[in-house]
Amino acid sequence: MFRYAVKLAGMLAAACIPLSAQAAQAFPDKPVRLIVAYTPGGATDVIARILAAQLTASWGQQVIVENRSGASGMIGAEQVARAKPDGYTLLLAYTPEVSINKLVYKQMRYDPLKDLQPIALVADAPLVLVSGPKLPVTTYADLKRQGAQAPLVYGSPGTGGQQHLAGELLRARSGMNLTHVPYRGTALAVADLVGGQIDIFFATAPAIIGQIGAGKLHPLFIAGPRRQDVLPATPTAKEVGLDDFDISNWFGLFGPAGMPAALVDRISQDTAQALQSTDVKEKLQGQGLAISYKPPQEFKAYIGAEMAKYGAIIKATGLEPQ
Repeated sequence: MFRYAVKLAGMLAAACIPLSAQAAQAFPDKPVRLIVAYTPGGATDVIARILAAQLTASWGQQVIVENRSGASGMIGAEQVARAKPDGYTLLLAYTPEVSINKLVYKQMRYDPLKDLQPIALVADAPLVLVSGPKLPVTTYADLKRQGAQAPLVYGSPGTGGQQHLAGELLRARSGMNLTHVPYRGTALAVADLVGGQIDIFFATAPAIIGQIGAGKLHPLFIAGPRRQDVLPATPTAKEVGLDDFDISNWFGLFGPAGMPAALVDRISQDTAQALQSTDVKEKLQGQGLAISYKPPQEFKAYIGAEMAKYGAIIKATGLEPQ
C-alpha cells in the first residue's frame, strides 16, 4: 500500500509539470490588471500604458492599467503582493516601492523581497532637476545663488523615494537650505511646481518634457552620466560641479510571489518581445526613457545592487527611518 501511494504521488507530481507549462502557454484567457502605484501622468503610468497596449495586441486580451496611489507606492504594491499568483494581477513598479521603502520605513505591510516576484526590468531614465516659474533661475549656478539668499522648497512623489533622496543629497552636497514636501504622485507635484507652490523638483523626462517645451519649467541638470537626447542643452550633474550624483529611475514588471516559474518566464519573454516593437521603442525613447530589459534572475540581482546603493545614500544624508 505504501509503495502504491509513493508511486501515485510521483505520477501526480510528474503530471503537474506539463500542466503548469500548458497553463503558461494558454495565458491569458481573460483580462489582466496592471497596477500602477501612482497617479496618472507620471513616468510609471506612461510606461505602463505603452506596455499594456502592446501586450493587449500580442495576447489578444485586454491589459487594463489601474492607478492605486498613496504611501510612496506601497498601497498599489501591497495590492499586488496580496493577489492570487496567477499572472492576472501585475505591478508596473519603479524604484521606491521595491528597492527603497524597505530601507526608510520601519513598518511595511509587505516585504518587497519576499512578497513580489520580479518578472522583467523594462526601462530606466536619469532624474532631471527642474525649477518652476516661482524662481528666476535657468541654471544650477543661478539656483545656488538663490538658495544662498532664502530657503527653497522641493517636492517629491513620496517620502523615501529616490526623488526625495536626490533632494536630500543635493541639500547635503550644495549646502542650500532645502525643505521637502511629499506628494501622492509626480503629476501632482509637477502641477504645484508649475503653479508656484514649490520651487524645484527631480523627475524623469516624461513627466516634465511638455512643460519644459512650453517654457514653464527650466531643466538645471541631469543626474546621470551623460546628456539626454530629448534635452541636449542640459548639462549633467558632473558638468555643474556635482560629482558622483547619478540617480536614475528604473521601471519593472512584478507579480505576486508564488507564481509558477513557467508563467513568470512566459510573461517576461512576452515583455521582452513587446519592448522590441518599433512603436514601443519610439514612444519610450521619445519620452527620454531607455529600454533596459533584464529577465527575472538578473532583475532580482539588480534590485539587490540598487538597495545597496540607496542604503549608502541614506546613510550619507542622515535620513532617519520613519
